[in-house]
Amino acid sequence: MDAADRTDGALAAPAVGIGRRDDERPQFPVGASRAFLGLIVAAVGTVLVAMLLLIVFAAAGAHDISKNHAFVLLSTLAQDAVFVITAYAITAEAGRVTPATFGIRRFGPSAFVVMAIAFISYFVLSAIYSALVAPPCDKLPDDLGVKDSTLLAVFAGIFVIGIAPLAEEFFFRGFLFQALRQSWGVWIAAPASGLIFGALHFAPDKLVPLAILGTALAFVFHRTRSLWPCVMLHALNNTIAFIVLLSGTSC
Repeated sequence: MDAADRTDGALAAPAVGIGRRDDERPQFPVGASRAFLGLIVAAVGTVLVAMLLLIVFAAAGAHDISKNHAFVLLSTLAQDAVFVITAYAITAEAGRVTPATFGIRRFGPSAFVVMAIAFISYFVLSAIYSALVAPPCDKLPDDLGVKDSTLLAVFAGIFVIGIAPLAEEFFFRGFLFQALRQSWGVWIAAPASGLIFGALHFAPDKLVPLAILGTALAFVFHRTRSLWPCVMLHALNNTIAFIVLLSGTSC
């Protein structure tokens, strides 16, 4: 842990855990300064990888890259890979890490109660927001070509339901939330990481519901100390959205 992270920890507001005393707050190797460094590195890395893919596709004779389903899929997969690698590298720089460092550990049956409360809360708040704002549908599955062929729909489903939840939870809850919590405590870190989670989807009309989801998942992680309940809830949310899109009931 560098000097900046130690300073972050020293200046942190008292953490108020859900069902825990402040002195029981789990420790994470890095703090808020490294969390923001990770965001910058991941963003730059994503841009560089996207540019590399763009050059490769252009050299191969691809036209209208923005509508090329293979490019969209590969660039999105690359983005997830960059975020995961960045989170691991920055955390490992502070010392030895294990899967459990990022919350990859077993969880007890009580986690399902926490998951249910979090998901219901998110669903209700998102429903209220959607009724008031009526945001447009998510276009990523369309960009991946789910309505163009069965094969593309299968690949898109694997990515949206299987890969994206694991990669995003690893970075946003396993790394970002824990680093912010180390410096600021759970009550600031949870909504802050949720807001960043929503903002980095670059969909202003989805910012509020995604921020709500990210905040709920952060509290689930804090309470269960496991990444798997977060991955499961994230995958459930994406599955519902994917099915709705395929059914054509909302778009």
